[in-house]
Amino acid sequence: MAGQGPLQRLSAAIVWAEARVTGLMIFAVLALLLANVVSRAFGRPLIWTDELAVYLMVVGAFSGASLGIAKRHHLAVTLLADRLGPAARTNLLRVVDAVLLAILLVFGMTLWNWFDPPGVMAAENMSDYARESFNFLYQEPTTTLGIRKLWFWLIMPLFCVAGLIHVLARFGQPAPDPLR
Repeated sequence: MAGQGPLQRLSAAIVWAEARVTGLMIFAVLALLLANVVSRAFGRPLIWTDELAVYLMVVGAFSGASLGIAKRHHLAVTLLADRLGPAARTNLLRVVDAVLLAILLVFGMTLWNWFDPPGVMAAENMSDYARESFNFLYQEPTTTLGIRKLWFWLIMPLFCVAGLIHVLARFGQPAPDPLR
């Protein structure tokens, strides 16, 4: 940790949490699917397990995607990078980070519009807000669980903020060789 700034330490702490959340989500999805298989074998299916497994898979996917951004384990086509020298590969990584930063900023603006915090704060109640804005994000329940989908969709702004932190933490740091 020596020589790391606060942003790099924050990114590392988020990575630690994301690794555990992602692992927990994978375990929970497998446990739910197994429970559903066993319950169906006994003729008493747990109909809510499939839906919960899907939502937990979404949470795990976004958490894992942010973890992949932090560790540079996201999918990449290295055809060009394989042909470049070390300095050019480093520059290419910087360009990739800049593009990723731009994508995350656009995603963040999209989420801001979708979640609409100013509109929600100004609303007297959520039913009127949904009716006037046609934004049912805060009202729509899951089919079998009966809880609001919002609780699962909150992973998206968390992913966006964590991804931004991971990418920003790399700026000012030496870029690793992408072929190692």
